[in-house]
Amino acid sequence: MKFSIALAQLHIQLGDIPSNLRVATQMIAEAARRGSKLVLLPELWPCGYDLPEVARHAAVTPEILAELSRLSRQLDLTIGGSLLESTPEGIYNSFAWVAPDLPEPVFYRKIHLFAPMDEDRYLLSGDKREIVSASWGATGLAVCYDLRFPELFRRYALDGAVALALSAEWPARRLVHWQTLLRARAIENLCFTFACNCVGPSGDALFGGDSAVISPWGECLAEGSATEEELVSAEIDTDQIERARRALPVFADRRPEFY
Repeated sequence: MKFSIALAQLHIQLGDIPSNLRVATQMIAEAARRGSKLVLLPELWPCGYDLPEVARHAAVTPEILAELSRLSRQLDLTIGGSLLESTPEGIYNSFAWVAPDLPEPVFYRKIHLFAPMDEDRYLLSGDKREIVSASWGATGLAVCYDLRFPELFRRYALDGAVALALSAEWPARRLVHWQTLLRARAIENLCFTFACNCVGPSGDALFGGDSAVISPWGECLAEGSATEEELVSAEIDTDQIERARRALPVFADRRPEFY
């Protein structure tokens, strides 16, 4: 099966939800015009890491999700990306998966919070993995710092995921880590990896772009600029997964009793 994916590499305006939503909806519409069936957005794309204002920003999330749901149905494409989710127990950094065939969004709540940017001061950490069903196959969801924890992604692969979707705000100064870890997660799990980062300055941080689509062999099928806001597109051939896993039967050869 072949399908097209788009990564909306935004320059997030800190705390400016109307501006970020306007640019995101424009990119989503452009992704649909290109024939994409999935478009990913960066981590906390509506507001960025404006964490002291999380309660105020989270209050707007239901309106944002309503607009994403409308666009998903109208344009017949799936939309994914991280935003603030308010619950009775507190606020999460959650990857929201909005699909035209789903009555409600599916949420993955970020498990690994990034203390150097004070996430643990303002947000709660998630406590469960999330795999979503899609026409191209089961897809595991993750957010930014999760990328440094290979156990999560191996668990997704063992649970049947053939693709990994990552929403991120990854800083430019650690861009080599981003590039290397994306390929590692794809290669070691023989999965496609779809990773959308933001770009440019936001608050005190400079983000590094390089949004990428990586094949199960670690090949970069599409890659964004390190400096420019843009929509990155790629065509995926899901038959590559079966071919790769047949050529390298790493799951059958695992020896978990020794790990």
